[in-house]
Amino acid sequence: MKQEKLESLLMTIDRLGIVKIKHLQHTHKLGSYRNACKIVNGLNEYTHQKYWNKEKVIYLNEKGRKLIDSEHSVTMSLNTEHYLLRNDIYIHFDQPHDWDIEHTFETVSEPLSRTDIIIQGIKPSNKRKLVTDAYFTRNGYTYLIEIDNKLNMADNRKKVNNYAEILPLIRKDFNGAPILYFFTHTQDRKKKLSAWLKDRSIRHEVILYSEI
Repeated sequence: MKQEKLESLLMTIDRLGIVKIKHLQHTHKLGSYRNACKIVNGLNEYTHQKYWNKEKVIYLNEKGRKLIDSEHSVTMSLNTEHYLLRNDIYIHFDQPHDWDIEHTFETVSEPLSRTDIIIQGIKPSNKRKLVTDAYFTRNGYTYLIEIDNKLNMADNRKKVNNYAEILPLIRKDFNGAPILYFFTHTQDRKKKLSAWLKDRSIRHEVILYSEI
């Protein structure tokens, strides 16, 4: 395998974290699945290749990270399914050029009054942070991605409330209101998420994984 192609494949794996063969097949146009498997087998020296739900997944080993000068280390864990679902969404949106995972927005809210600090014992910190599962821009619009991988719905509601509180504070940084895409597993969860997002006036779309 040519060095340029090798490094390109390794950089994609590094960018996405943990990938399936079909992810590399699609992003690098590797032809048939059989051909993609052959190419992936040629990456053995630079990757870990294990099985998750009876399907091979690939992520960089130390030698692979060193070759492309990456400090991004991942391991198989309960978050593996999260990585794989996020990769499916990346492909669904046709591989955005500025796709950024775990993108962090930081802002400063209005300072608390001295009375609130004294009465409630609150420290006078007014920094706020929002971490999205992924972020990208296209045609002047900003897209935020949230992945509901069977998270407790009470936690999902907290996420929605956090978006509702912070998005107005960072809206000035965007050309129009960001669009929040929430991906989930069932119609019931989709219905609840849609209702919460609408109630908090968040520009959104809720999509089932089976729809992509």
